[in-house]
Amino acid sequence: MTSVRRLFSKLFGKEEAIIYSTGFQVNLGVVSCVTGREDYIICDELNHASIVEGRRLSFSTALKYKHNDMESLEKELQKCKPESIKLIITDSVFSMEGDIANLPGIVNLAKKYNANIMADEAHGIGVLGAQGRGVCNHFGLTNDVDLIMGTFSKSFASIGGFIAADESIINYIRHNS
Repeated sequence: MTSVRRLFSKLFGKEEAIIYSTGFQVNLGVVSCVTGREDYIICDELNHASIVEGRRLSFSTALKYKHNDMESLEKELQKCKPESIKLIITDSVFSMEGDIANLPGIVNLAKKYNANIMADEAHGIGVLGAQGRGVCNHFGLTNDVDLIMGTFSKSFASIGGFIAADESIINYIRHNS
């Protein structure tokens, strides 16, 4: 593993990471490949455009819930087939609104409905959490979030992006993104 990948996987408490040329490409590549035709992607209605575009490229059923509304999220989760893969995707900090995702509520519902979580930490890194590690860290929920995405173009004042997750997920993304 390269030193940059090692740094970001450790920084965000995951086994492995992939580096992309932009944050937008992270969401485009990851969101479009991690679920299949029989699966569901459930998104906050105010997620970043890169998530929306990745969702459009996916063959999965796309569902949207009202912004930061856990009752709305639960209604969408109830529409999903129990045996299917369900991926809840949220911005951690919504850049246009300036508010923070209700990550504790999302984690509770993900556990209840056997769903996975992807958090876009583009605007959370450098702002919240111990040493600027983001909203997942801020709430102590890093282990409950399956995929953590970030960009280098905000707090790191550079270009590029990353996705950090368990090694098996990253290997799948590496070969399918």
